[in-house]
Amino acid sequence: MSGIILLMALGVAGCSGRDAREDLPENAGHGASGTAPALTWTRTRTWTRPGAGASFLPAYRVIGRSADVARATALAAALGLAEEGFRGGASLGADGAIRYLDRARFQRLPTRKAGPPAPGFRDERGFATARGDDALDFEALAALRVVPEPDAAARAWAALEGARLPIGRDVAVGHALFESIDAEGRYVARAELDTQVSFRDQLEGLRLIGPGAKVRVTFDAEGAVTHLIYARRDLDRAEDVAVVPASGAPALCARALGAGAVLAAEPELVYYAPPLSREVRRILPHYVCSARRRVAGEVVDVRKAIVPAVVDAPRAAITVRVDGETVSAEASVTGGTAPYTYRWVSSARSLAPAGDDGRAVRIAPGGSGLRGETETLSLYVTDADGLVATAARRLSFARAAGPEAPSPPPSPPGGEGRAVVGAEWVGLCGGLDHSAANVEGLLKRFRTGGVEHRFNLGELRAWEVDFKDPALGGQDASFADSVDLTFYTGHANGVGFMFCSAMSDRFLHFSDAHWGNSNLEWMVVAACGPLQDDAGAWRFRWSSAFEGLHLLLGYATESFDDTTEGAMFASYLLDHTSPVPVRQAWATTAIEVQPDDEVIYAVMGVYGPDWTLPNYDDHFWGKGPVGPDLLGAARIGFWRISGPT
Repeated sequence: MSGIILLMALGVAGCSGRDAREDLPENAGHGASGTAPALTWTRTRTWTRPGAGASFLPAYRVIGRSADVARATALAAALGLAEEGFRGGASLGADGAIRYLDRARFQRLPTRKAGPPAPGFRDERGFATARGDDALDFEALAALRVVPEPDAAARAWAALEGARLPIGRDVAVGHALFESIDAEGRYVARAELDTQVSFRDQLEGLRLIGPGAKVRVTFDAEGAVTHLIYARRDLDRAEDVAVVPASGAPALCARALGAGAVLAAEPELVYYAPPLSREVRRILPHYVCSARRRVAGEVVDVRKAIVPAVVDAPRAAITVRVDGETVSAEASVTGGTAPYTYRWVSSARSLAPAGDDGRAVRIAPGGSGLRGETETLSLYVTDADGLVATAARRLSFARAAGPEAPSPPPSPPGGEGRAVVGAEWVGLCGGLDHSAANVEGLLKRFRTGGVEHRFNLGELRAWEVDFKDPALGGQDASFADSVDLTFYTGHANGVGFMFCSAMSDRFLHFSDAHWGNSNLEWMVVAACGPLQDDAGAWRFRWSSAFEGLHLLLGYATESFDDTTEGAMFASYLLDHTSPVPVRQAWATTAIEVQPDDEVIYAVMGVYGPDWTLPNYDDHFWGKGPVGPDLLGAARIGFWRISGPT
């Protein structure tokens, strides 16, 4: 198999954690710096026209999507894919992507039967739980041997070429890594679970990355395909476009990442392919911006930003008008390529369209019991090439008299015995443009699935104290630990995650977290952490957070700021025909959403007596079995799965 390049080495590259502060000057404030990628790519030059003073690169015109029904059917036959593994039973999705997931086999562990942790146990809200009597078979796990990398790459390549599906020239092969520790943090097992083959492509010698450039096949140890994503467009080289030269890229990234950014790595020039669900005319150059921030004595890894590199990228602004009780906002756009689409997001107030094209909205003040006096209104403008421009305005509203900290949010009517979720996030205040839309998509999808949210708090309304145990001065029993699933997105490192508000401080450390002793089953940290490897330090940090918590889901490296992560995660959980276990929903979401296969996702869980795994295959409530809470001496160890996206 000449031409196959095995680029991804076994193992997990961690975020910087505490040691990263050595890379920042003491006067860095809340600026940002970068982390070099784990893999080195050969970069090409850009072309400069004589006397023009600007750099140029070709645009690539979109001809169409690479897959069709016939090719998808041929691929399914070549790889032996079962019909039930396709969403809705269709081999080709509505957006033109091929998606496959074998829920019974994806990251399946060898198990044996043991006594259940708590027979007949019911959740604190009255939900019935599964027995949880599957225990890890350590001998079988130690004997597990995954498909050799060259064999997996050759098989995937042959199947894709046989189905006449175009693929990239380079191949990266990796593995999902399963680790087990006892209650004292000592390793008791470590094994690869599968072999994952990703096909990478380049344009003009630059990496082509993005959800619309994902080709990946995963084989389990027996050679069965357990997961597949094929999302690709056919492209044709088009006219040259002016791009911001390398000398201007740091300033471009600094503006995107927020005031005071401190860059420690050169921005990388790439071609970015948006999701196939987004109709675009051209694929254009972008810069990948990587950074860190210093917060409350900690250095946190910033979610990476992908910024258009073309000089004529769209730019957006918001004009707000107040006429008595009526507040309206209107978008203006310069640059880019028409037509434009508009998306408005406000976490705390209802928005109503003020026109047919979505360019303007009316804002309902209301919400007097909300935290603070301001709310951030976010705007996302997408042009015909898929380039996204963002803008935001802080709106001031009168606040009802009363104490600074509002009363805990009331439970939804009839909420007893019904699942509820909540979200808190760092957005514009932390240099993150996409957090507001990310959370809105999550909660909107839950709402359409019949699951209400109890709180949605962003920017300065998001408080560290909401995630902190009451015994330590926090109020998580009224917020993060009062719901079944809590979703946080922002910035993090291996020891915790940050907030912009000082209530009660700006950083939640792992020692502050004791979740599940009130209600919480699943905590999602959509940030650059908290499950970094850090030479195995994860195993000594987050175990104390499991006081009934079932799963902690996040990343083990830097991840990318994104608007679709939350909605996709909730869609996998709540799919009415084939709902996915929580662990699998997070892994498959990360694989599809994260634009770069150097990103590592991670999930941490807890063992019950006799090494049972009652929560390994947890579904969201009402969508499949859920294991019991594990408390006190019933927790005898912990496990972590990590894998490349």
